[in-house]
Amino acid sequence: YEFYIGEAPTSVIERFLNNFEARWSDAYNTRATELGYTIDEVMTVASILEKEAFDAEQMPIIASIIYNRLESSSFPFINCDSTAQYIDNFKESLEESGKYVELMKVYDTYQKTGLPVGPICCPGADAIYAALHPASTDYYYFLHDKDGKIYLASTSAEHQNNLQYLE
Repeated sequence: YEFYIGEAPTSVIERFLNNFEARWSDAYNTRATELGYTIDEVMTVASILEKEAFDAEQMPIIASIIYNRLESSSFPFINCDSTAQYIDNFKESLEESGKYVELMKVYDTYQKTGLPVGPICCPGADAIYAALHPASTDYYYFLHDKDGKIYLASTSAEHQNNLQYLE
């Protein structure tokens, strides 16, 4: 995007929205409906994928984990670190305004059931595609080692083993 000094905020927002509308296709609408999610929810999942995945190859797998958790009564929280980190990026100014705790409650997926109230970043095309086309897995957990290798688990016991292996 190119922006101009003194450009009106409404002009900037309009440019963002026009770009989104040009890229979001009818096929994407159809797929979101098939999945049972709104455009906003798909974009929120895509934003989490953008921050959680090491690369585009991991995105459909992590999307599967997020959806598996959302659709399971056993997992009220999707537990993605990136959602808490999003608010922590603004901690100082949010604490000054008294909004830090309030926003953590609606964004931090360790505290909030389901998805955050909105996206945590502007997701790329790979993340949006993965959010609309998740892999088919029975995984509920994932973590990465320091090199970005992903470790997957279907049960809490498997996840604990992965955690111990990486320590």
